[in-house]
Amino acid sequence: MKDVVGAPVVRADALAKVTGAVRYAADVPEPDAAHAALVTGTVARGRIVALDTAAAEAVPGVRLVITHRSPEAKLPPGGFLGAGEEFQSSVNPLASDEIHYMGQIVALVVADSVEAAEEAAHRVTAEYEPRPAHATLAEEMAGARLCEDLSIEVGDTERALAGAPFVVEAEYTTPAMHHNPIELYSTTAAWCDGVLTAHVPSQSVQSTRSALALMFGLPVGSVRVLSPYVGGGFGCKASVLWHTVLVAAAARSLGRPVKLIVPREQMFTVGSFRPQTRHRVRLGAARDGRLLGYEHHTWWQNSRADVLPLPGAESTARLYASPNISTREYVVPTDVNTPGFMRAPAEFPAAFALESALDELAEALGTDPLELRLRNEPARDPVTGLPFSSRSMEACRRRGAELFGWSRRDPRPGSMRDRDGLLIGWGCASSCYPVLRTPSRARVRLTAGGRAEVLVAAHDLGTGAYTVLAQIAAQELGLPVTGVTVRLGDSGLPAGPMSAGSMTTGSAGSAVRAAARAVRDRLPATGTVADPPGGVLEAEAAWAPPELDAEAARRGLDAEARGFAQAGAVSATHAMFSHGAQFVEVLVDPGTRRIRLGRMVGVFACGRIINPRTVRSQLAGGMIWGAGHALLEETQVDPALARFTNTDLGGYHIACNADIGEVTVETVDETDEVVNPLGAKGVGEIGVVGTAAAVANAVRHATGIRVRELPVLVDDVLPPR
Repeated sequence: MKDVVGAPVVRADALAKVTGAVRYAADVPEPDAAHAALVTGTVARGRIVALDTAAAEAVPGVRLVITHRSPEAKLPPGGFLGAGEEFQSSVNPLASDEIHYMGQIVALVVADSVEAAEEAAHRVTAEYEPRPAHATLAEEMAGARLCEDLSIEVGDTERALAGAPFVVEAEYTTPAMHHNPIELYSTTAAWCDGVLTAHVPSQSVQSTRSALALMFGLPVGSVRVLSPYVGGGFGCKASVLWHTVLVAAAARSLGRPVKLIVPREQMFTVGSFRPQTRHRVRLGAARDGRLLGYEHHTWWQNSRADVLPLPGAESTARLYASPNISTREYVVPTDVNTPGFMRAPAEFPAAFALESALDELAEALGTDPLELRLRNEPARDPVTGLPFSSRSMEACRRRGAELFGWSRRDPRPGSMRDRDGLLIGWGCASSCYPVLRTPSRARVRLTAGGRAEVLVAAHDLGTGAYTVLAQIAAQELGLPVTGVTVRLGDSGLPAGPMSAGSMTTGSAGSAVRAAARAVRDRLPATGTVADPPGGVLEAEAAWAPPELDAEAARRGLDAEARGFAQAGAVSATHAMFSHGAQFVEVLVDPGTRRIRLGRMVGVFACGRIINPRTVRSQLAGGMIWGAGHALLEETQVDPALARFTNTDLGGYHIACNADIGEVTVETVDETDEVVNPLGAKGVGEIGVVGTAAAVANAVRHATGIRVRELPVLVDDVLPPR
C-alpha cells in the first residue's frame, strides 16, 4: 500500500460541507427551545443608574430578562485566558452596574421566538452615568506598563547601534482588527437531570466544559460540550465567552433549552479582537550589510480589566543573525473589551515592523532586500545560541525568488510598469512561527472488516483535522484513509488540544499515531486489520512534549483539570520554528493611486507535510488574509465616543476574489526529528505572518513612498504636492 501520510487526500468532510449536511452549533435542533437576544450598552465607561425592563417583559412570549440585578447573574469570577484559565475576559458583564467598554452586555432577554426576543431586547432602556473613556493606544501611551519577563537582552545593543555605520529607526503601527468568521457566535444550552449540555462553536470543548462546571458548581462529568464542526475561529473561539454562561443560566432558570445566535454587530464587543499595536524598531548594520544590532519596542493595546502580553519579538528576534538584540513589550490599558488571540496574534504585527525596517535598511545600504536577508541568515538561534531543530529558511527564500522571478527586479522605485502603464512594485518578507505543542490523548478502535475509528477531543476549524488525523491512523494500521472515521469536538472524548497555536496536528496527531500503533501491536501474529480478535480491538494512548515536567504533562492529559499545559518553541536543547519567505507584486495606478495585488508567492518549511492539499489551503488562506490586513482590514475607532464604528461586513472590509491575484504556494521538504514523533510543524498561522510587510515593501518599490501603518490606503501613496 502506498503511503497515506504525505498524499493530497481530499477532505473527509468536503462533500458534507458543500451539500449542507454538516450541522454547526446553531443548527442543532432542541425541542421546545426558547430564544435569547442580547442587550448591549451604549457608553464606553461608567455605570448604569437606571435600567427599565418593563416594556421588554410586556412583549408576548417573553419568559425572562436577566440583568445585573437578577439572581441568574450571580456567578463566580471567571479566570482570564491570558492567565492560563478559560475566559475571554475576567469580567462578568452582569456582575455589577459598572460599564467597562462600549457594547458590553447589559441584559439577556429570553422569549418563545427569535422575533419576540429581539423585539423585547430593543425595548430595554438604560440610563448611564458616563465617565471619560479612551479606546486608542495614542490616548493612553502614558499609562504603558513594561512586561519585564518578556524582555530579551543579548549583548550591548545600545553600544552597537551607536557605532554602526548604517542605522535605520522608525515607528510602525497596526490597527485593531476583528476575526469575523463566517459562523457567528452561538450557544444552545439544555439541562436534563442535573446535566448541562452545551452546543458552542469552540476551539476548546474541554476548557469550555471546565468553565461551565465551575460557574454552576457541577462535577466536570455533569457537563458536556459539543462542537464537531466550527465555521472558522482564528482565535476568537478559543476562550469561553460570557454569553455562553448566561444562556446556560437562563436555561437552568426556565427549565427548558435556550438558544442564542449573536448578530455580527455584537460580535465586535462580546468577544475578542486583535489589538492596536505600535512598534519602534532600530537596526544597525556594518557596511557589508551584516546586522550589528536589533532593537524592537512594542506597545500592545489591552483592556483595563485584563493583561494580555503578546511577545511578538520572541519570534522576530530569531529571524536574523545579530550579536546584539534588545526587545521590550509594553501593555497599554484602554477602555475596550479584552483583546485576544487572532491568527498569528503576536507574530504578524511584529513581523510587519521588522520586515519593513529591514527593507528600509536595504535601501540605505543600496543592497537588494532579498540579498540582505540571505546575508544575515543565522546558523543558530541568535537569542540562546541553541541549534534549530530544523531551519530551511534559505531554501524557502531561494525557491521563492526563483518562482517569482525576483532577479528581474529593477531596484529603482517607480521604474517598473506593465503594458497598461501601471506602476509595478515587488516586495519580499520573511515569516516564522513557533512550534507549540500540548499533551493529548487519543483512542483508536479497530472493528471487523478493516474499519477504524479515531476519537479525540480536538477540533476542526476548517483546517482539515478530520482528514489528516485519519491519514495518520490509516498509515499506522495499513488501511485506506476511507476506512478510518474520526470523531472530534466532544468534551466526552479523550483529552485533546485546544485548536490554537497551529498545534493540533503535531499534538493530537502524535497521540493518534501512538494509539494506532498500540492497536496494530496487539494484533495476533496471524491476525489482520480486517479481522481483529473478538471483532473489536481498541487502544488509548497519550503523548506529551518531553520538555514538560510530569505534573504539567499529567494536568494536560487530565480531561477534568483546569488550565493549559503547553511547551514553547525553545527547549533546553533546541529552538523550534516553522519558516517561510513571501514575495508580492502590487500594481498601482499612477493617476488614481489605486493599489491592486498582482501575484503572491510563498514558500514554507513546516516539517513533515501530512497532506499537501490541506497545507496549501491553509498557507494560501493565510497569505490572502495577510494581504487583506495590508490593504483593507481595520476596525475603526471613534475617539470621541470610544467605540468601534464599522461593526458589520459592509464597513469592515475583507478581501474577496476580485482583490486577490495569482497565489502560488510551495513547501520545502524538511525532516525534523525533534518537534514531535510526526516531525510535523504548524502551518495554520505562518501564512499570514509576513504578507503585509511584503505588500508594504512592494508599495514602496512601486511608488517611492514608505507607508509604516496598516492598512495601506490610497491617501497614503498620493504624490507630494
